[in-house]
Amino acid sequence: MDFSKIELFLLDMDGTIYLDHDLIDGALDFINALIATKKKYIFMTNNSSKSKKAYLDKLNFLKIPCQEENIFTSGMAMGIYLNTNYPDKTVYFLGTKSLEEELKSYHITLVEDNPDIVVVGYDRELTYHKLEKACQFLDDGAIFLATNCDLVCPIANHRYVPDCGSICHMLTTATKKTPTYIGKPSPYMIHILSQKTGIKVENIVVIGDRIYTDIMAGYNAKTMTICVLSGESTQATIDESPVKPDYVVNSIKDLIKFLK
Repeated sequence: MDFSKIELFLLDMDGTIYLDHDLIDGALDFINALIATKKKYIFMTNNSSKSKKAYLDKLNFLKIPCQEENIFTSGMAMGIYLNTNYPDKTVYFLGTKSLEEELKSYHITLVEDNPDIVVVGYDRELTYHKLEKACQFLDDGAIFLATNCDLVCPIANHRYVPDCGSICHMLTTATKKTPTYIGKPSPYMIHILSQKTGIKVENIVVIGDRIYTDIMAGYNAKTMTICVLSGESTQATIDESPVKPDYVVNSIKDLIKFLK
């Protein structure tokens, strides 16, 4: 494994750096090794339940060296996407208070009735009332967007909880409408970060624990990809996948020796 041409490391968080509130063994040492070798890194997560500030607070609490410029979430990508493609459109969203703050920071107009767009995120504050309203608006012709297609989110003790993709499946079952996903596996987030940093995709590596989001996003953007087995994916799921990562390691700790 050769990182000599890699200038930017795009790191998933859930299942790659930590599980719930527990730091994965070696994660801090890996970040310190990136800093020591003067490699740039950005935490690129599909998890839209927390704002950039909330992630910054969490990573700092876990003693991970991090500034605001080191964080890019699917919620942030959604804000950019809405401003670029649907300026002045109104949005009804299913998401947390943190996602609400994130969207407002991009000056998105959030409404409770007659929206132009329904946006779905990883809503850990989901209620049946929210689902009913979203179904109504989608039936009335609202555009359907979602932050990410992840079906589950890994937590501690090898357990999982429903993620944005599972919420979207409920809405699709009820309305027959399917969303456009902005986060991984779309290459959209990677392209934004490539443009923002001025680093070409061939000099970027994506590291994550999911084949169908992290690895697919890197594959679609034509970056190097590394799958870690500390989260959702197993060797069996990798073997079954039509898309393979460039490398597979047990955890991010195993990558430290390749940084020189």
